[in-house]
Amino acid sequence: MSRLRTALAGLALLLLGACAETPLVVGAKQSPADQIVAEMVALLAEDAGIDVERRIGLGSTRLMLAVMQRGELDIYPEYTGTGLAMVGLPPTRDPAAAHEQVTRRFAPLQLTWSAPLGFRNDYALAMLGDRARALGIETYSDLVGHADRLTLGTGEEFTERPVDGLEPLLRRYGMRFADIVTVPTADRLELYDGLIERRLDIVVAHETDGQIADFGLRLLEDDLGFFPAYEAALLIRDAALERFTALPDLIDQLTGRLDLATMRRLTTRVTQRGEDPRVVAQTELTAMGLLDGETRQPARQRLAIAISPSAKADGEAVAVLRALHRSFPNRNVALSPFLDPLAAVAAGKARVALVGAPAFFAPGAVDPATGQPPLREGFEAVALVGTSYLHAFALDPTLVDLRDATRIATGAVGSTGHRAAQSLIDGLDLAAEIVTVAATDADAFADALLASGAEAAVLMQPLDNWTVLALLENGNRLLSVDGWSESSNRLAFPYLAPARLTAADYASLEAPIETLVAQLVLAAPAHPPADRIGNQGPAAAFEPLALPLTDQAVRQINDALAETGQINPILPRAPALEPDLPRPAAALNPAPDVSILTILVLVMLAWMGWLLVRPEHR
Repeated sequence: MSRLRTALAGLALLLLGACAETPLVVGAKQSPADQIVAEMVALLAEDAGIDVERRIGLGSTRLMLAVMQRGELDIYPEYTGTGLAMVGLPPTRDPAAAHEQVTRRFAPLQLTWSAPLGFRNDYALAMLGDRARALGIETYSDLVGHADRLTLGTGEEFTERPVDGLEPLLRRYGMRFADIVTVPTADRLELYDGLIERRLDIVVAHETDGQIADFGLRLLEDDLGFFPAYEAALLIRDAALERFTALPDLIDQLTGRLDLATMRRLTTRVTQRGEDPRVVAQTELTAMGLLDGETRQPARQRLAIAISPSAKADGEAVAVLRALHRSFPNRNVALSPFLDPLAAVAAGKARVALVGAPAFFAPGAVDPATGQPPLREGFEAVALVGTSYLHAFALDPTLVDLRDATRIATGAVGSTGHRAAQSLIDGLDLAAEIVTVAATDADAFADALLASGAEAAVLMQPLDNWTVLALLENGNRLLSVDGWSESSNRLAFPYLAPARLTAADYASLEAPIETLVAQLVLAAPAHPPADRIGNQGPAAAFEPLALPLTDQAVRQINDALAETGQINPILPRAPALEPDLPRPAAALNPAPDVSILTILVLVMLAWMGWLLVRPEHR
């Protein structure tokens, strides 16, 4: 009997030891924000001496709740709005009321909600700003009248939510989209690629997504209050709180410390720069003073893209921004407005510039060798981005014909607009002077043009440029550029080609407008005639010096942009874009001396072989 008691006591001790060694299981769904928060919890627990098992990136909300109720998960980040939907409660936009309701309804399930972490991760419908502005869409209700001509992109989980998902949203607003593209939840961030490439018109976003700020997206207003407040907190099993008594104090360290700006910054490091969520969480906790050690963020060289002040991240620059993010994930890519983007590249203030083809030329003079305006030396086109249109506006309401204008307002000297305006004056032999204006952003540029005192304004910008839209909204009319092809302008200014703007481009146009177009390209410093840096260039290609891009960098950018067209031959192009010419086969006997040397080598080899096999003489 005593032996049985001893065995039972030993078994009990073993069981107690096993329970004591059971780790804290920390989980998260697949969004970058959830993974970062879960890693913060796991790192703080490990720092407190708690053994941690990570189950991060599990899947849907239903799966997370089921795993937690089975006791296989102890803690994970969740949102109050989602919690309301999980138990069938009506949505509320009051964060305090939402937190109180989920706390009360989850208590019988032996689950506890922590205090809010400090940020909300609301669902939102996001559009490119220029697209939303062109259509006049600011709210979900504004979207209703256009939905039947637009394509919506969403993650799979959102389509499955019965209370606050896709179908309830469409029913609440009475929306019917022309097409709905659904991707797996794990691939939800790929929707932004479709938005930037304009395969999608609108996407279902999370407010913590870093792409919202990076690409300057417009979040539409949920004017009927369909979505509840999705306030971030931690959902915890009561059993875990009993087993790990240090857990409440550990969680309190994060309470109220993570705001929306912080989470967008952290998710950008994961989604745009390819950093590991655990490394991001660790460096942030160290910076907050919650973990000991040094903040070790990898050094990131800055890659500045020079753009016109009238360009915006959600307009023509967004494709370039995304392409360089993808091509150089270890660089800190940023847009920098300059009055003359190419001059900024030459001065080393930016690494590349987004410019129209006219920026490469210097109108007002003629190169005798070509009969065309001379090229600005020192630049080359490295990638085709799109098309720029010449927009000629009547600033004077009485102006009907561009030829009657005596003063034409445009951008700073050296800018694409200024050079296009000078080409227009030279090509049409206009008796007008150029009035230059400067501004720091698109709306201020529109105001400066209106205040210039000129009768007309000329902009060389892609469709739906923000300054163009601002002038159209102000009631300024677009003027036709007539007579361009009647002389030798196509030969003298080959970078400008006739085109037409219609109501399909701008709904306010009652009749087609004749205009000119040019290629929109990414430009960089040109390779010198005697290439002193070699075909592949220096290893650090993005130092703030006017050095050419390496061949590899040019190919990476073009692969990321995925443009099918070719750069106009009139523009100087990077060597990496030149076609590989076939090389003739070398002659079998290029020279007599080579043939004689070959024969001697063969004779020597034969002699050495004979020495190896000859009979041995004693």
